[in-house]
Amino acid sequence: MSQTHNKIRGITSILFLAICIFNTYARMVKEEPIGEIPFAIAGDSRIYVTAFVNGSDSLRFLVDTGASSIVLNTNSPKLKGLIHNGESVDNLGTSGENKVEYSDDNSIKVGTVQYDKAGCAHIPYPPEYWDGVFGLNGLAAFNIEINYDDFKIYCYPKDTLTVDKPYVSLPFAYKYDVPFIYLPIKLNGTLHNLLLEVDTGSDRIIDLNTPFVSKHNLLETQKPFAISRIVSSDGGSGELKNVFFDEVIVGPYIMPKVAGAFSTLTSGMQSKGDIDGMIGNSFLKRFNMLIDFKTNKFYLQPNNFYYTPFYDFLVK
Repeated sequence: MSQTHNKIRGITSILFLAICIFNTYARMVKEEPIGEIPFAIAGDSRIYVTAFVNGSDSLRFLVDTGASSIVLNTNSPKLKGLIHNGESVDNLGTSGENKVEYSDDNSIKVGTVQYDKAGCAHIPYPPEYWDGVFGLNGLAAFNIEINYDDFKIYCYPKDTLTVDKPYVSLPFAYKYDVPFIYLPIKLNGTLHNLLLEVDTGSDRIIDLNTPFVSKHNLLETQKPFAISRIVSSDGGSGELKNVFFDEVIVGPYIMPKVAGAFSTLTSGMQSKGDIDGMIGNSFLKRFNMLIDFKTNKFYLQPNNFYYTPFYDFLVK
């Protein structure tokens, strides 16, 4: 399955009630969480959680930092008759833009966390993808830790988080309503400090946007080892040339020969010239991640996925 993410504007606020290096099975902070959300990593490297919406049975939700809102799949059989009426808003996806409905009176339970009057976009994904997406307006109600070693998202109050260990610290800023960081990447011997979207909802590794690829004539520098087709929340699709980056540098960790991609898309997020690309969960899953939404910082710690292959067919 290909990269999918949403950018919903005009998001209403939500009210919530929380009920309740390679250091395996250790949380990143000392404070006790006020909520816990178990998750699973699927074969597409993405994070999935169990959710309950407006009195539904159990639903499969994708966890997506590249989506500004919680999303309900209007094609999900399990959500039939449970999606409330909404208003029309803009949706910016990877390969284009469209209009979707948005409702702000939903009840959602995920793990030990209950959200009331939650804002949700309504998007018609194929029914076999997932029942919904757990986006930023749900995640950012807390400071959160995505711990891939014990497969849990820990939720902490925003005003009490203390980080006293030497994790990699990366400030982030919002563009198009989602978080971006600067990350050094070496391409063909040249080091670039790239502005990249942090997108756990993508099954990709690191994709560089078409304007950046064109500016540096990158398509002529490498023969792709594979071609990928992507599908986004706006219903569009496009093509990516999979290649190798010399190095990706995450604080003191220098990762050689990382499988990335050059975009050729001419619409949507990957056609934007004011950003350089995106980081998907096939890369992000290699680091336990603490997101401080109060100070806008990511804290990263290598985990048990750090040395896993980017693509199995490259090592067979």
